[in-house]
Amino acid sequence: MFVDRNEPDGYRAWRDGMRALAACPNVAVTVSGFAMFDHEWTVESLRPYVLETIDPFGCERAMFASNFPVDGLFGTYIALWNAYARIVGDASASEKEVLFMRNAERIYRI
Repeated sequence: MFVDRNEPDGYRAWRDGMRALAACPNVAVTVSGFAMFDHEWTVESLRPYVLETIDPFGCERAMFASNFPVDGLFGTYIALWNAYARIVGDASASEKEVLFMRNAERIYRI
């Protein structure tokens, strides 16, 4: 099903779908791929989607990822990771650690 996140009903459908997934305790989420839908993204255009993705899962079941090389069509690798860091700039050091590293290590067993 295609969800137009730029329309209020589409955004609500996406958000509600994410919350339904988060209700399953065995589901984790990667925060990635937004550039595919927002080709001229900025930190502020990504912010609501990033935070709305993390919120229902909590820091314990969310992790940042890239969608490279596809995301490379719409920005640099460094710019994307810097955007993520700015978006969660007010998070605690331990929350950032799990979002950027520890959850991937745990979930992917690396």
